[in-house]
Amino acid sequence: MVDNRFKSEVIIDPRRIYLAIAVFAFLVLSLVGRLWYLQILKGKDFAIASERNRVREVTRPSPRGLIFDRNGSLMLSNRPFFDLVIIPQYLQNREQTLKIVSELFSIPLEQIEKRLAESASIPHFVPIRIKRNLTLHEVAMMESNKFFLPGVDVDTAPRRDYQRSDSAHLFGYLGEVTNRELDSLNSVARDYQYKVGSIIGKMGVEKKYENSLRGIEGKDYLQVDAFGRLQSASAMDFGLSTRKSATRGNDVVLTIDDDIQRAAVEAFRNKNGAVVAMNAQNGEILAYVSHPNFSLSMYQDGLTGEDWQLLQTNPFKPLLDKVTGGEYPPGSVFKIITALAALEEGVVSPQRTYSCNGVFTLGNGKWRCWKKTGHGVVNLRRSLEESCDVFYYQVGNLLGVDRIAKWSRAFGLGEKTGLDLNLERPGLVPTTEWKLQSKGAPWQSGDTINVSIGQGYNLMTPLQIVTMMAAVGNGGKVYKPYLLKKIVDANGNVVAEEKPVTRRKISYKPENMAVVRSGLEDVVMNPTGTGKRSAVAGFRIAGKTGTAQTAALKRSKDQDEVHFQQRDHAWFAAYAPAENPEIAVVALSEFDGGGGGAQAAPIVQKVLEAYLRKAHPEKFASVKVTQKAVDRKTPLDEQRVSPAVDVLPPADSENGGEDNRNDEAAGD
Repeated sequence: MVDNRFKSEVIIDPRRIYLAIAVFAFLVLSLVGRLWYLQILKGKDFAIASERNRVREVTRPSPRGLIFDRNGSLMLSNRPFFDLVIIPQYLQNREQTLKIVSELFSIPLEQIEKRLAESASIPHFVPIRIKRNLTLHEVAMMESNKFFLPGVDVDTAPRRDYQRSDSAHLFGYLGEVTNRELDSLNSVARDYQYKVGSIIGKMGVEKKYENSLRGIEGKDYLQVDAFGRLQSASAMDFGLSTRKSATRGNDVVLTIDDDIQRAAVEAFRNKNGAVVAMNAQNGEILAYVSHPNFSLSMYQDGLTGEDWQLLQTNPFKPLLDKVTGGEYPPGSVFKIITALAALEEGVVSPQRTYSCNGVFTLGNGKWRCWKKTGHGVVNLRRSLEESCDVFYYQVGNLLGVDRIAKWSRAFGLGEKTGLDLNLERPGLVPTTEWKLQSKGAPWQSGDTINVSIGQGYNLMTPLQIVTMMAAVGNGGKVYKPYLLKKIVDANGNVVAEEKPVTRRKISYKPENMAVVRSGLEDVVMNPTGTGKRSAVAGFRIAGKTGTAQTAALKRSKDQDEVHFQQRDHAWFAAYAPAENPEIAVVALSEFDGGGGGAQAAPIVQKVLEAYLRKAHPEKFASVKVTQKAVDRKTPLDEQRVSPAVDVLPPADSENGGEDNRNDEAAGD
């Protein structure tokens, strides 16, 4: 008898069986489908991708575009440099090899180890630069010891050929891109991507025209094994060539005239400050100098901590571009603005005179003229010629600061010019509202007295002053200064140009400007003019001297007796020819102490002469012939013969251009 208690009946739902079969079939079909997709449909693509995993891409630097002056003279070129490199993949007897390299090339062993450690993440076949810019002797030494130094080699790379380092702020320098720069550059670049280690322009023209100058990097495609070690440099058989050549960047043609640039550099030797020359009729920059200079090669060779410390602690600030970024009181150059404002606002007439006895008194304050004995009775034209301070104290007090500021801004002062080179500063044109907001104090009449002669709160850059001077000479057009003539590609095609841009046209009465311009001519052409040392024989020059105080000094203090940072800045601004200006030039000599007429005017004279000699050679030939004729005359003949040209007058110690100005900074 069977016990039914232990008998059970298992009943399986057919639907579960069908579901399991369906899931199994789906999985099998998915696997088969995936295999079909990978091996049949995409098999060829993945085969190529697999092959490409065996390839490493190594970039090669591209030669940067060349930089020319407006006449096609080469200003900045390239040449191959030699670097000492270590290739970790082939390095043998590491400790001994590195020690030999350290001794042969005078490189601290710690520095080599640090450089190798920093590059540990990159493929071992990529050369690591240990020392840049080897001398020919070092290259020969490396070649003669190459057999004993496996993994150590000499590599070549195109770099800038700094034959001359007299215009560092104009050209700028190159350096490795930083992480911050990398993000910002690649966020706007479409057809080019920077990488860690990429070299970019850091200043000047190199930075401003980086996109045009950089070129396109070359690429080497190298075969490696599973461990990333270089295996072969033979031709690849999977659609890639072994090398893509680098393409040199586009050439940049500047508006700079190299002859005038060299003249400015030479004239400004041993000075500190800035010289800038501009085409008065369109805004082209013809010369651009900021001193003290610094060696461009120190950045290319590798800036040491000691070099950086010297640059940072130099009291004359060699890293500052003083053409665009140096803000200074303009001194008596600013009297041009005060004079025109007074005429236009009806405060004075051309015939109005004031008596100068050397001191101006207002309330309890006294302001002295640069000439201790005074200038006597002075009208506006003579006030410019001899730079009489007392005349402008009177006129400025009548004008008020806000009307002075109105005409300052009309000439583009107090705002950036738009050149966009290095760090351009806007300067400062003070007003009653500005002082109340920034200083929390009301404007005082003494403030206006100081502003009227370019002192006090006034701050301008040399670029702003040359732009103002050009506008005075060209009929009131304030141009945007610019440096680019054109950009040319490798085939000689012009891919970009820059054209003149008029920022504004100043509206004034022609008869008023005529008086101002006549006074500016007298500054240079008359024997009593403060800027006579800027005269160029055969030409009429117009200009204005300026001496900007940097500290309040007692009148008994001579400039030679004070610390250099308390000495006056010397200014001179000019345009020529006076009747139809072609060029405007400004020189600012920092802490020079001798006055604009004595220290800055001779600098401008050399720049003007370089330009005029080149632009008007026939006049210079005429001057030479006439001068010889005069020299052959006897003293009796000289009384009857007048030279056909203006001859540079002798220097005068008393009237040499605010030479001995030690104004007492009296005021409120």
